[in-house]
Amino acid sequence: MRFLHFMGEGGWGMWFVLIFGLITVAAAIGFALQPRPEGEHAVRSFSRATTFSILSTVCLDLAAVGSRVPNEPAFANHPRIHFVVMEGIAESLAPAILGCTLLCFVWLLMALGQRRWARELAP
Repeated sequence: MRFLHFMGEGGWGMWFVLIFGLITVAAAIGFALQPRPEGEHAVRSFSRATTFSILSTVCLDLAAVGSRVPNEPAFANHPRIHFVVMEGIAESLAPAILGCTLLCFVWLLMALGQRRWARELAP
């Protein structure tokens, strides 16, 4: 339940971050199990796609906060509008939290694959 709430905070773009992140994790697992140059290149490319999905979703969320808060009277006339904006910014960072966590896991797997690759190439 908490995960779905977290996904809702980040908006619909969170699904792209999750999908691209999971594809990248799968590619990293493949590289960790069978390290090859093609696998490394694939993980790097998928990581870029995940990174750009993170950036675009954070920007989308920040733009939503910036346009919705002033245009909705309930928010714009709220005496503690600064708290409304702070909460909106905090929710906008959910894609970065999810995506960067997935990418940390990806590159941990990549490090394991690199170590395995170095052992295989050693004389």
